Amino acid sequence: MNDFGDIAVIADQIQNDIRPVTFELLGAARELAGKLNVKVRAIVMGHQLGSIPTTLIHSGADEVYVVDQPELAEYTTLPYRRAAISVIDSFDRVPHIVLCGATTLGRDLAPRIAAHYEVGLTADCTELDIGEYEHKGKADPAKVGMYHNCLYAIRPSFGESLKARIIGPWKNPQMATARTGALIPCKPDTSRTGKIIPVKVDFKPDDFRVKVIETVRKVSSGADLLKAKIIVSGGFGLGGPEGFDTVRDLASIFKESAVGSSRKAVDAGWIPYDHQVGQTGKTVRPEVYIALGISGAIQHRVGMSNSRVIIAVNKDEEAPIFQFAHYGIISDLFEVAPLLKKEFQKSLAAAGAAR
Repeated sequence: MNDFGDIAVIADQIQNDIRPVTFELLGAARELAGKLNVKVRAIVMGHQLGSIPTTLIHSGADEVYVVDQPELAEYTTLPYRRAAISVIDSFDRVPHIVLCGATTLGRDLAPRIAAHYEVGLTADCTELDIGEYEHKGKADPAKVGMYHNCLYAIRPSFGESLKARIIGPWKNPQMATARTGALIPCKPDTSRTGKIIPVKVDFKPDDFRVKVIETVRKVSSGADLLKAKIIVSGGFGLGGPEGFDTVRDLASIFKESAVGSSRKAVDAGWIPYDHQVGQTGKTVRPEVYIALGISGAIQHRVGMSNSRVIIAVNKDEEAPIFQFAHYGIISDLFEVAPLLKKEFQKSLAAAGAAR
C-alpha cells in the first residue's frame, strides 16, 4: 500500500433503501483505488440497516463502517455529521479522498464534513480521475511545487458547454460530490468478501437541537427515471401538455420505462418537474433514450448523453440532438411515434417468443 489514506464513500440510504448514487460512487472509487493502490471504505449510517453493509461489500467496498443507532433512524444534519466525522477520525490514516452523492443528503452533509476538516469540496461532478498537478502561483510560495495523485473532480461549467477540472491537493481529504447517473457502478459480485466494522458514536446534546416531527414522502407514479431502462422524453416540440399523451403511450409498451421531459416543457407547465432530464433536472443512463420533439440543447444533453442508445425524432434537421443521437428521424413526431410503437411491439413479441 502507499503511504497515503484510502478512499471513503458515504453511503446514501433512505428508509434502508440504498440510493443508486452509492453504487455509482463505489464503482468510481474502485477505479481510483486501483490507480492509487489503496482500499475503498464505505460509511453507512442509519438504524436497523440489515443487509446493507453486505450489499456494499458486494458492490465494491473493501471495508464497511456501520453506525447503526436509533438516533440515526431519520436523517438530520448534526447527528449524521457527528457520526461521519467520528468514523473518519477512527481510521488509521486520514482518507486521501471522501466522496458523497450530489443528493439532498449529500449536498447537506458533505459541506459539513469539508468544513470540519477545513478542505475544499467540488460539487456536482460528472467524472472523477487521478492525476498530477504542478502549482506555479507565487501568491503562496509554500504551495509551489508538483503534486502527485491528485483527485481530478470534473464537472460541467459555463452553462454545461465546458468541463472544469477542479483540484485541491493542499490537504486531505480531497472531497467531491457526484451527480446521480453520471458514474458507472461495478457489477455486483456476491462472492466478494470484506470487513464489516461496527462503530459506536457518542452523540452530544447539541446534536439534537433540530427534531424531526414528521416525514412525508411523495411517491411518484410510474418508474423512477434513475432506475428506468427505457426513457421516452418529450420536449417543446410536443406543442402542449396533451402532446405528452403520445410520449406516455409509447413508453407504456416497455417494462421498466419512464417518461422524461426537457426543461422548456417543464417550465411551460406541461409536466411536473420530477420528469425533467438535464442540467437542472436528473442525469440518466438508460439502455434506450427516445427523444420526441427535443432540440438537444447542451443543458439537456448533459443529463442523457451517456444513454446506451439515443433515438431522436424532430422536424428540424438542424436540431443539435442529431449531432449526438445514435439514430435520428427528421419528421413529424406525431406521425413517427405510432410507427415506432408498432415496430417495437413486433420486436418485443418476437423476443418473448424466442424465450
